Amino acid sequence: MVDDIDTISETRPLPEPDPAELRRVPPEALPTIGHIGRYALKYVIGEGGLGTVYAAHDTLLSRLIAIKTLNVHLPAAEREQFDKLVLHEARASAGLNHTYIVTVHDAGTSEQGSYIAMELLKGRDLRHLMSMGWRPTPEQAALIVRRVADALSYAHHKGVIHRDIKPANIFMVGRTQPRVLDFGIARIRQVEALAQRDDDASRFQELIGGSPFYMAPELVRREQGDQRVDVYALGVVLYELLAGRRAFTGGSLDEIADAVLHQPVRPVHEVNPEVPRELSAIVAQAMHRDVSQRHRSARRLSHALRDWLDGIDGSRPVRSLGSEMAPRRSHRPALWRQPLVWLLAISFVGLVVALVGVFWPGGVRGGL
Repeated sequence: MVDDIDTISETRPLPEPDPAELRRVPPEALPTIGHIGRYALKYVIGEGGLGTVYAAHDTLLSRLIAIKTLNVHLPAAEREQFDKLVLHEARASAGLNHTYIVTVHDAGTSEQGSYIAMELLKGRDLRHLMSMGWRPTPEQAALIVRRVADALSYAHHKGVIHRDIKPANIFMVGRTQPRVLDFGIARIRQVEALAQRDDDASRFQELIGGSPFYMAPELVRREQGDQRVDVYALGVVLYELLAGRRAFTGGSLDEIADAVLHQPVRPVHEVNPEVPRELSAIVAQAMHRDVSQRHRSARRLSHALRDWLDGIDGSRPVRSLGSEMAPRRSHRPALWRQPLVWLLAISFVGLVVALVGVFWPGGVRGGL
């Protein structure tokens, strides 16, 4: 994926890809480890609490895609309702056509459980990148999050709220190119509530509405949340990208919940002095505990980040790929504001007037 030419010098490169990610073997030539419908499973990409993600060959369209299986142990009477929910959420996700949202191709049920088929991305998610020690520049972090905010704004206007924004669900296919994953998965996680379970063994009990470290306070309080829960979570992600650590800590769900609801959050510019105060203020507003004090929408957050990125007049230095500091390219003033243009214009007008005085008959007589 080609990154932006005008921002590439202000970003830090991603870690080198794993050689396995650069394989050039035709997908149909890879060994098959199983089948889901018409899809031939080739290798495991990752595993999580809800299931497994495979690289698979679409035998009908002859392309390599990703298959996410959703394995949830439910009574038979509730399995059908769960499958309907998966298909409903997959249809909602498939209706999202945006540059920064992963494309969903298909969904269905099989012996391995419900599954969602989507485009296969090459790269790593932010959680993985940060665990490898990668840290973006402030400008790079702001640009990545601004683009995720654009994607969320688009989804919100389609009536889809993500509810599980976190670094693991922001996949980087280039140093400034994110893809948002797992729309609808947070709602699928809540399906275990159908059985009205509230025991410690419930793996969904701690995940209702999203991941604890990025869960908006209103969701922690089990209140109804709107699109601003995504704004909050994205603010927490931006904090983590800039600070190099999570905004909240805790060894248990109760400790994390207490931190989210009550513990003061140190401003990110104090944690990382490279972060400008203006950007730190945008982060603080995005993750404000009071819903009314947050950015009203993902679009507002995107605009705030865009203004910060585009409103620099060249006076603030930014870090380039090396250790040296280089000035940001300043915006040139409009052509009509440049003094030289005015001087040339006035000279041209004077020359025209002089020529008229010489060649116009009345002017000649008056001058004799």
